[in-house]
Amino acid sequence: MLAAVIIQATYVNRTDGSSFDNFPDVADLQESEANLLEEASHTEVQFNSVLDAHDGSEEPLDAIANMDQDCLSGKPALNVKLARYNVESNHQTNYMKSAYVGTISVGTPGLPMTVIFDTGSGHLILPSMYCKSEACRVHTRYRRSASVTGRDINFNGSTVTPGGSRDSSEVEFGTGTVEGVIVEDVICFDPTTNALVTSDLWATDSHSKHATDQPGCFYMHFVAATELSADPFIDFAFDGVMGLSLMGLSETPETNFLNVLSEVLDNRHSCASQSFGVFLASNPGEESDIAFGGWNKEHLAEQLSWAPVHDPEMGHWIVKVKGLHIDNEPLDYCADGTCKAAVDTGTALLSVPPTIFRQVFSMLRHESGLPGHCQGAGPTLHFEFEDFSVSLGPTEYSSVRRIRHPMRKSNPFPRSNVSQRITRNDLRCVPSIMTLELEAPLGPKLFVLGEPVLRKYYTVYDAKQKRVGFGRAVHSKVPTRVDLLLSVPEIDPHHDPFREKGRRSPTLFDIFRWRTLLKRPKRITPTRTTPIL
Repeated sequence: MLAAVIIQATYVNRTDGSSFDNFPDVADLQESEANLLEEASHTEVQFNSVLDAHDGSEEPLDAIANMDQDCLSGKPALNVKLARYNVESNHQTNYMKSAYVGTISVGTPGLPMTVIFDTGSGHLILPSMYCKSEACRVHTRYRRSASVTGRDINFNGSTVTPGGSRDSSEVEFGTGTVEGVIVEDVICFDPTTNALVTSDLWATDSHSKHATDQPGCFYMHFVAATELSADPFIDFAFDGVMGLSLMGLSETPETNFLNVLSEVLDNRHSCASQSFGVFLASNPGEESDIAFGGWNKEHLAEQLSWAPVHDPEMGHWIVKVKGLHIDNEPLDYCADGTCKAAVDTGTALLSVPPTIFRQVFSMLRHESGLPGHCQGAGPTLHFEFEDFSVSLGPTEYSSVRRIRHPMRKSNPFPRSNVSQRITRNDLRCVPSIMTLELEAPLGPKLFVLGEPVLRKYYTVYDAKQKRVGFGRAVHSKVPTRVDLLLSVPEIDPHHDPFREKGRRSPTLFDIFRWRTLLKRPKRITPTRTTPIL
């Protein structure tokens, strides 16, 4: 989605007397008007540290920390398939920004709505019929009066009276704002939303106020948007945002998805109730997914390495960065111990602080290999955490770009020298990174590990033990676009990726032709040997 979603959002509680047209009839207030006015204010909410959301377990944290790792793995309680949408294309660099989107069912009868699952946000935000702006009208909108299970509420859960004042919320992102009111309704995941529910892990007989009698469904408080800024929401290919942050970014425990989920899962699964794993596909033959209540071990090529969340009370999935290297060269930027990295499912690119952007960009930029792509050798970027490192190569961070006025090399590498890498001087591999300037306490030395990291590594987020796990992801071995590009010099030596101005290459015809060539049996040339006497 946006790198800006990891910025510390400001949530405003207010009872401002605003009225919204076409409010349906609702029950009387559960608390007196005096208490509501006392609770509501125009000041910024100060979030308190929440150690653990209620999950029905009385087991101390020390005992949980010592549990076997398999307590969190195995079969998750919920597995949601994600669809990839391209949100921005650059034909000059052959690079596409994308968003990974899932579907939820809202209300009764269920209204299908698409959402991005965002670790940098703390609420479920959905456009509503209260919103008349163009940014809302281009999306599916939730109508409270159309759901028999919906309820207009204040932050404390009390029902709003017809025509009366109500609490409202303002969420500020880096490039946009959301204004809305709070609603309670049923959120469902089931086969109609392309989700797999493990029914025996759901506590349908739970006494939690969030529980229902149907596995995969629960009551949740969410923000029904009354106003969305045109930038960036009008261009979103999805309807809303499902926040997956820690408690620090949520208005109340009832608006935090991981907390609500932990209350409706069975107690014997409580150690995994606040964990989830994210897998992003690397080719069309794979399906991206997000697992809740555990993770999918089949996505892992190695054991998980864990990093503790830095300052979890802030709500972000941020880990400390001990060091930064490009190949074997350490960068002094993180030597003072203040570097951090936010693991953000809502960010399409890798983001670096502006004070080191130029240095990182110049050190990662390199000339393209002979085939005219960036899938081969090149500089490797290493993020060093306390006990392990996360590394990105050209395949993950760069895209190819044509040089307008290539300079002739004075000493080109001889083709006979196999120890040297033959490159092209008309194409360059340019890092697809962005810069993000943030003030303390998040910044100033904050990196954002977005889609490039999340595709290479399977990441697991454990809200109970406040940690993030990284493990190399298992991807399918079917011929991909990258595989075909790597084979281009042998099967199609005359291919020029920029042969037509403004046309993205390779085309579908190129892909089909290369796959056909790869299927042909290789011709074996007999060799004559001399017998040893």
